[in-house]
Amino acid sequence: MCRNNANLVVGMTTFYDEFLGLSIPVLARIKQKFILIIHNDNPDTKISKRQIRKLGYRGRLYIINSKYNVGQLRARLAILGLVAQKKLKAKWFLFADDEDFVLDAKIPDVASNHFAVIQNMLVIKNRLVDVLRIIKSPTKYNIDDDNICVVRPHIGLAGTLVRLNAIMELGRILTENIIQISDIDESLNHRPPVDMMMWSALNIIANAQDTNATPIYMDNVNYVATKLDYSDKKYGQKKDSGQQAQRAIEKYNRVILAALGVNDAAPAGQ
Repeated sequence: MCRNNANLVVGMTTFYDEFLGLSIPVLARIKQKFILIIHNDNPDTKISKRQIRKLGYRGRLYIINSKYNVGQLRARLAILGLVAQKKLKAKWFLFADDEDFVLDAKIPDVASNHFAVIQNMLVIKNRLVDVLRIIKSPTKYNIDDDNICVVRPHIGLAGTLVRLNAIMELGRILTENIIQISDIDESLNHRPPVDMMMWSALNIIANAQDTNATPIYMDNVNYVATKLDYSDKKYGQKKDSGQQAQRAIEKYNRVILAALGVNDAAPAGQ
């Protein structure tokens, strides 16, 4: 059974604030209550609360306008830093990207050892009309495996519900080891796999604290990723191949394990 009043913080990172004109109206339709934190990583623009209100969102809202382009990892860590600074009271957390859509904020009633709730993700691959239809009516879509496909389950941090205490511990450890993580980033000849690195680190940390800790799967679509303007290059860096990403994650994992004082191998996500 799901609670109607979800105790949730949604952390959204953005660079092209034009995307907010798509994602925020969908967020605004969610029935469950949540706190929204937006990190604007574009120093050439400034996002205001009034701008977000005009897009329909009426809930609790915090905005971070960065003076520098810090990248996805540091943007996410800044959001978690704000949660700590403001001492926000919530039990769950969810990261979202600005070009994607969060469809619901239902929190399932799960056991205390479940630190995350994995769900399904739709991917819009080709047609703008499918994006417009989601905006107009988020529950009406046609999975045809050509224009829209479903990832079941979706493994990663974006769109995944995580207990707030678990995500805050992840943020603390990543922040304390940011130099080592940055060194790995700079050694790569492709974009750092930030989302999967954070997901893998979350699993390692949760299991180090409780050997019975595990995510749980909920067969529900709660997130939509848009890939219409997909490019092999972003910020001058190529996307990683699957093998490149795995090798990079193994390096990040060693940093996390060392920070935890763990020598044995740990799972790179579940």
